[in-house]
Amino acid sequence: MKKLLTILLLAFVVVVMTAQVDDDLSEESADLIGRIDTESTSESYLYLYGIFASEGDDPVKVGRKLLEENRKLDNDDSYEVIEYPDENKISLPTGEEFCKAWEEGCLEYIFSSQYDIDRLLSENKLLLARSSRFFEFVEYETLSKPTIHELFPPYQYIASAERIKILEAISVYSKGDAKGALESLSLQFSKLRKSMALQDNLIGKLVLLMKLSEVIDVMSVILSNSEGKVKLIPDLTKSEKSFHMIAAREFGMSYYTFKNLDKHPEFFEIGGDFPGWMTRIVYKPNMTINSVAPIYYKLEQLAQLPSPDFAKRIEASNSDIPSTSKLRNYVGSVLIAISPEYTEYVARFYDFDAKLAIFNQVHHLKLSLDDMKNPYYGKEVPEDVNGNLCFSGPLEDKRSLRCLRVKI
Repeated sequence: MKKLLTILLLAFVVVVMTAQVDDDLSEESADLIGRIDTESTSESYLYLYGIFASEGDDPVKVGRKLLEENRKLDNDDSYEVIEYPDENKISLPTGEEFCKAWEEGCLEYIFSSQYDIDRLLSENKLLLARSSRFFEFVEYETLSKPTIHELFPPYQYIASAERIKILEAISVYSKGDAKGALESLSLQFSKLRKSMALQDNLIGKLVLLMKLSEVIDVMSVILSNSEGKVKLIPDLTKSEKSFHMIAAREFGMSYYTFKNLDKHPEFFEIGGDFPGWMTRIVYKPNMTINSVAPIYYKLEQLAQLPSPDFAKRIEASNSDIPSTSKLRNYVGSVLIAISPEYTEYVARFYDFDAKLAIFNQVHHLKLSLDDMKNPYYGKEVPEDVNGNLCFSGPLEDKRSLRCLRVKI
């Protein structure tokens, strides 16, 4: 009996020891996480991080201080971050004129000029100057670690400043100077586009994409009601659509989250003290990480396809769901099953190319609707939806990026 118990005990120890073994990081995982360099430097990132600093403070210095605070939190989850005082931040303009451009009634309102543009320009001089300065930078690199408590730059300040510039252009148009308004909007479009190409995180890239869409819609309405002329606007380039660093940073979020869970005493409940060796039996961080890495490579590859190929890939895909061993990594398999889906974000950039295609064919080439071509599918008559001309596409268009506003 004693011999049997000894054998069973040894067998148990062997099973437990074997269950502790995790895989090495795959080449894909190592490549993706290796792209992230938080030790670099980027003045534009620090500037944006502290763009809300008071008039007497330097945005770069404020941004650097806030980044240092965020890094302390990276090293100690219990650290209480010292925030920049809200009362010292420059005010963020509010009002109906700052509605979401894709929502019903928004463009109608901002073209109605039921707001005091002179007051907006006067009260937001510093904000506008800060936004203009940001667009002068020719580099951008996110310096924060992609974790669940990562503090993103306050893009809402850029978005608000760019809306004021659009409102100013509409005011110029309303006074009879369509040419001046279009020139202003064209310059704004160019700066936004260059800045979007530099963005290495998903939120920033999407914010600037939506601003580009807004500018194009406003230009289209002005052109539809004037004799103005416009040059052909090129499709987004591969670098402008690139998800090379976005894929890496989104993967990094998963990487650090999964790593942080390894042998965590509160793995199963807050305040718990579960033995690390027991959690490792049901959860292997590297196995989990390696299973999701292909998702992010696919994301990167999808963003570089021609529009027709992207549509075919989406329509033929059965959503490749990553998997891992439920026997060795049960909890990992559960975490993988709830991993986020990024395809719709890539689609927004292809949809914007469809908007540009409508814009060029209507306002530059001046084609009839019967002669127009959808970048996704070729010849197609765009649908007229409440003053918008819309092309079809492989996924739902929640932000009207495949639609061009032609009348108010």
